[in-house]
Amino acid sequence: MSKKAKLAIIIPIVIVVAIGIVAGAMAGSATRAYDNTEETAFLSEWMKYLSDDALLCETVIPGAHDAGTVGMMWAAETQNRTVAEMLACGARYFDLRVENDGGNLVVFHGPIKGMSILPIIDAISEFLTNHPSETLLLDFQHFENDGSMEGVDSLLKEKLNGKLVVNDTDKSDLQFAKELTVGAARGKAMVFWGNYFKNTSECEYINGRNYLFARNNDAGTRTDSTLHSFYKGALNRLASKTYLKKAIPEYVEQFRQSDGGFFVMQMQLTDPIAIIGPKFYEGTHNKNASSFVKSLKDKEYFDVVNIVMRDYIGAEKCKEIIALNEYKGTVKSSMSDEFASKCA
Repeated sequence: MSKKAKLAIIIPIVIVVAIGIVAGAMAGSATRAYDNTEETAFLSEWMKYLSDDALLCETVIPGAHDAGTVGMMWAAETQNRTVAEMLACGARYFDLRVENDGGNLVVFHGPIKGMSILPIIDAISEFLTNHPSETLLLDFQHFENDGSMEGVDSLLKEKLNGKLVVNDTDKSDLQFAKELTVGAARGKAMVFWGNYFKNTSECEYINGRNYLFARNNDAGTRTDSTLHSFYKGALNRLASKTYLKKAIPEYVEQFRQSDGGFFVMQMQLTDPIAIIGPKFYEGTHNKNASSFVKSLKDKEYFDVVNIVMRDYIGAEKCKEIIALNEYKGTVKSSMSDEFASKCA
């Protein structure tokens, strides 16, 4: 057999084997990304253990990055549970991105469109009705296309009437947010509003809407923001251990330089080439991230730990985050032992 003929046989075999190895590695990493731990009754109402006097922005809260992406293609999916399922697992903060797709309001992640926002808001409303001890933080951080903001606003007023945190005081939104207690927010959702802002402290849309609260942008350049969720692509594209060592302290310092409010600690990695997908990278990160979360109580910046946002969040990841409230001093003293046992 000629050398050329041998190469014609060998090269396809090598390619197939290489694809198999890569696919196997990706499948294994994807499996490690998931938290398929079953929810418990405790996780559906864990906030009842918190003191009414605890400040909400000092409480440690599990968050879901790109909520509503379940079922999207591999390049866009960051969660394998619905919002209703994540609520049952203990998640209380939701990163939501809404696009007006020809009159339909849908969740999107990058160029990929997903499920309708309507069943998500319905699930939130039902959850708050059934669990009046809980508080939800809804972060509508991105909108796409005309009508998306107005459409979401209408749904919130219709579906969450009487269940929204409202600043009906003379305080600024920032001061109100910093002083909001768990007790005052029980049974309600606090809504943060996103990336349509001008590069000033003003926001035309939320003027007169005292149930919408301004959020900062990724770079953190807006003033008077009530929620900060800093993001730098170059940092989030780092490898897992490097990200935790370098990026988190940088985001913490950026928050310390702000006027305060709610702080989202972004624990997810970003696909540097945008084709392998979040599932693979969470698989490389999950174990490290969970160990890091558990160690937060010993960090010098534990005082600012508030919302901890993760990919593929489930009952165990939520419990790791919720448990930190024991060290924050936000748990009712009369329920401290029971809380600790439930988080064990």
